[in-house]
Amino acid sequence: MNRTKDAYRHQSNNRVIMWYKIRELYLKGFNKSQIAFQLGLHRSTVRRYLKMDEDTLTAKLQHRRRYPRILDKYESYVCDVLSRYRFLSASQIHDWMKEQYPDLPVVFGKTVYNFVETVRRKYNLNKEGLSKRVYEKMPDTPYGEYAQMDFGESRMPTYRDDFVKVYFFVMVMSRSKQKFVYFSCTPFTSALAVYAHELAFAYFGGKPRRIIYDQDKVLLVRENLGDLILTRTFRAFVNEQHFQPVFCRPADPESKGKVENVVKYVKRNFLAGRTFNSLEVLNTEVLQWLEKTGNGKIHGTTRLVPAEEFEIERKYLLPYYGEPVPPPKDEPKEYHVRKDNTVRYRTNYYSVPSSTYRNRNTVVWLLENNGYIELYDKESGKLICRHELCPGKGKNVCDKRHHKDKTWSVNDLQVRIRKRTEDDPTVILWLRNLEREKPRYYRDNMKLLLHVISEYGKETVIAALRTCLEKNIYNSLSVQEISGSIHRSKDNMDGMTIQAPTSIPETADCHPEKTDINQYNKFFE
Repeated sequence: MNRTKDAYRHQSNNRVIMWYKIRELYLKGFNKSQIAFQLGLHRSTVRRYLKMDEDTLTAKLQHRRRYPRILDKYESYVCDVLSRYRFLSASQIHDWMKEQYPDLPVVFGKTVYNFVETVRRKYNLNKEGLSKRVYEKMPDTPYGEYAQMDFGESRMPTYRDDFVKVYFFVMVMSRSKQKFVYFSCTPFTSALAVYAHELAFAYFGGKPRRIIYDQDKVLLVRENLGDLILTRTFRAFVNEQHFQPVFCRPADPESKGKVENVVKYVKRNFLAGRTFNSLEVLNTEVLQWLEKTGNGKIHGTTRLVPAEEFEIERKYLLPYYGEPVPPPKDEPKEYHVRKDNTVRYRTNYYSVPSSTYRNRNTVVWLLENNGYIELYDKESGKLICRHELCPGKGKNVCDKRHHKDKTWSVNDLQVRIRKRTEDDPTVILWLRNLEREKPRYYRDNMKLLLHVISEYGKETVIAALRTCLEKNIYNSLSVQEISGSIHRSKDNMDGMTIQAPTSIPETADCHPEKTDINQYNKFFE
């Protein structure tokens, strides 16, 4: 079914539900202001819904307004282009439209993308050459083998008519669907995440052999192409408890869909309509909710009660001999970000990324931990940066990565690259596309590209850029990797020398050695 129709039907259902909720509260004696506050609506919206009877609401939902689009008159041209070249991207079509129609209105790239997607759906011109992800029902995992873990966050109303942000840890056993939830009023650090793990192990009465995670900075420094580099605290915990952490690929939440669904379940079932009293009360209430609802009701997919199924799985868990010990109670404190993108702490100034400061009310969380200060984004709870604690006074502690290097201008870098590559057309075309695709990172990519040319030479880099153009890759890190692969393959071929034997036996097999072509193809996959 057309996604636009699905979205409209979903929106209509939400309006019907909202109409019934408003009617229900109004019949209970709530006034318009109270209803608006309870449902998070504007008072005028509540008044408008109360004026509607059921027939008027139905008539309004059946009437769909269609607003004219600014690019409607170019629909036939876009349809004709897509009919011949379905693989074209929206940005390429935008460039063609600029060439074909000099009077084309100035619009954002997202506007063109939405219009092109609308034309594709209307005329069934799906993009060819793209492999869509195929979903299939996975078999049940063995008992005690896997668990999935994730973090969540939500805003809760308080009795003081304001809101507080809470963060929560969720772990779910993959087979039985037994869940555990732990709340915090501050963003999760490595130490607090370890404490939540131990609470989960104590709650389950054991631990699984493998736990699946997102690539979160609280647990993982970087993936390093498969060689996982864990944070110091989490690495020590893994070595102590002897379970295997499994990290999903970046931007792939569907790899751990069970815990993603539990995070939504906690928000929509447990937290919905609940008022924050205190952290202790919240963690007590969530354990009661898990016993009665989260683990006590029949699961929608397995049609089994998680708590009953977990009694079978409990026997297969690894034993947990530890005891949950809460981390030090040094809670993060709010610190203002100065206009020069620094934070003042104990008379010293610590840098943050150059885009952190937005206005005079910009604040971050600051936590001192094992000789370091850690700065967290207050809204998302994510780690921004980490500095060693400076013992002096009045010092500027600066991370060079937080500020742009302005010693070379963009024009200087372009001239140097073109001179080093002798104005090769491949290089010029790649730079032009790079500037269009990533204007904010154009300078940084050119600086690294200049370094790659110095390291591997003109011919190697041009060959790498030619590959990048074929694959639509515009990132100098990828150019560096491909150049290194080409350089190593050349060294291997140069090192293949043939030494003639002094004598060849009559029965000798004189077939020459053959190099597997996959050895070279793998560099460009």
